[in-house]
Amino acid sequence: MLFSRQERIVFVVLSLILVFSISFLFYKTRVVSATGADSSDKRPESYIVQIAGEVLKPGVYQVEEGTRLYQLIELSGGVTPQADISSLNLAAPVHDGLRINIPAQNSIQGDLDRFQFSFSEQIPLSEETDSDLVVQINTASLEELKRLPGIGDVIAQRIIEYRKTYGPFRSVDDLINVKGIGAKKLQDIKNSIRN
Repeated sequence: MLFSRQERIVFVVLSLILVFSISFLFYKTRVVSATGADSSDKRPESYIVQIAGEVLKPGVYQVEEGTRLYQLIELSGGVTPQADISSLNLAAPVHDGLRINIPAQNSIQGDLDRFQFSFSEQIPLSEETDSDLVVQINTASLEELKRLPGIGDVIAQRIIEYRKTYGPFRSVDDLINVKGIGAKKLQDIKNSIRN
């Protein structure tokens, strides 16, 4: 069975279109996978953190982004027999610039009640007077945030959600990024908060 000249030309044209289409798809797939590989090959950000207290090797460590507290404790040789880690969230991620103190078992309970613990510092809370209130915005609970002037359930929840989404506040001024907190409200609560 012989094909006419016109049929052969159509066959060649269709074959070329098919070859070019397959080549184009192959090329696009390779380009997409190559750019995907480049983005996943990026090295994680590195953090500098300090761990002190009841660990075998206290000091300053460089860790990768995503490191958890339990991993940092392992890196520092583990805890001493006197350590009390029951009040720590070992699954918490560490962040750049943190100072973490692993408490001892013989800590005075009265002191524990007077302090709100964060990884970076201990901040005394006020007794009951809101005029002396100091809230640590990176670790405060919903109830503690609601004690701030002009902060109710909704805005307190937004602060907590912002923390979960973007990580800890780097400065008090970062609260301006939370929906519902403007310059005036930030100024009103600025003396009552720390990051």
